[in-house]
Amino acid sequence: MHKGTWGNGMCRPKHPKFKLLKTPFKETDKLVFDKTYLGKSITSFALKFYSDGRLIFFTSRDGFTIKPSDTFNKNWENAPNIGYWRVEGNKIKVEYFLCGDSGFYKREQGEIKGDTIVFYENFYHPFYKEVRERYYVLSDMSFE
Repeated sequence: MHKGTWGNGMCRPKHPKFKLLKTPFKETDKLVFDKTYLGKSITSFALKFYSDGRLIFFTSRDGFTIKPSDTFNKNWENAPNIGYWRVEGNKIKVEYFLCGDSGFYKREQGEIKGDTIVFYENFYHPFYKEVRERYYVLSDMSFE
């Protein structure tokens, strides 16, 4: 069953069901809203946060590294992937929709450490739990 659709380079859920929208929105001064947060280990990924709780997730055109041309004219209406964020203190939760695997909601939790956002993902092995970290670092690339 396909939960999402592609059109004009944008992936959108057919029937939006973002669970994070059930969490009340709170303003924060911990995020920067007019700049891009770039993936540190996966440099082809980027996030842009809006001050009203929305976000866009996008990848580089060349599949390697985000460049200023990748952010030019990117906004909520034309972004490849959209989602939402919520902050409580320095803790952050994000949820965005991806069209891969017939469409799914990617949910992540982490914390804001200065100009860096760290997301944590748990992997359970037979005898131990592994926690992997993914970093997004504030860049000077704007969306103007």
